[in-house]
Amino acid sequence: MTNESASRVAVAFARGMSRSPSVGWCAVCAEFLAVSGAGITIMGEGVGGPLCASSPAVGALEDAQFTVGEGPCPDAFRSGRSVHTPRFDRRASDRWPTFAPLAAEHGINAVFAYPLTADGARVGVLSLYQSEAGALTDGQHTDSVAMVQVLAETVLSLQDDAPSGSLAAEIDDVIGYRAEIYQASGIIAIQLSITAADALLRLRAYAFAHERPLDVMASAVVDGRLRLDDDDRPETIGKSTQR
Repeated sequence: MTNESASRVAVAFARGMSRSPSVGWCAVCAEFLAVSGAGITIMGEGVGGPLCASSPAVGALEDAQFTVGEGPCPDAFRSGRSVHTPRFDRRASDRWPTFAPLAAEHGINAVFAYPLTADGARVGVLSLYQSEAGALTDGQHTDSVAMVQVLAETVLSLQDDAPSGSLAAEIDDVIGYRAEIYQASGIIAIQLSITAADALLRLRAYAFAHERPLDVMASAVVDGRLRLDDDDRPETIGKSTQR
């Protein structure tokens, strides 16, 4: 990582810090790195979850990877090395049978996941998404390495005053509401005997069709006020009614 690259990343990120972490951080990454989308997921010690996404499509992919533990993001976190997928070929499909078709469904044809590591601590992953297949340029890769360093140091700085085993308030406020979404997805998965990723898609589709916030629908599922059934598939969801 060159000093010039580090300086440019630091300036770009500082500008984005004035925005909410739930939007600003990922928007800055996508814009600065010239990619179609970006997502940041916090991971480790049994706590965490997707922190932000630059678009709803990226948000769905970040959620799915965290929920089922499959995809470039969890692989990068577990290995501590970046995972580059310039195209979803047969090998990628075999490696990630749930994530690969979901990415294609959302118009994503390349993903690059970088672990957020600073001072030996691994705190999460920055995932970069491209609508067109192909590798990152050398410049994009260099800037991505600089960006993950800035992100990791920022997260660790926020965590300094947080109790051990818990997330800093600034991060937890964003991730906290998602916990109920994952819980609801698990309930739906069990009820319908489908994967957690499919259950999450069902829940998102239901919320969209009924023009209700996703977290409100998730709360209704967890509380037992809403139950999805086999008629609530994405292709028929518009005909469903809340029960």
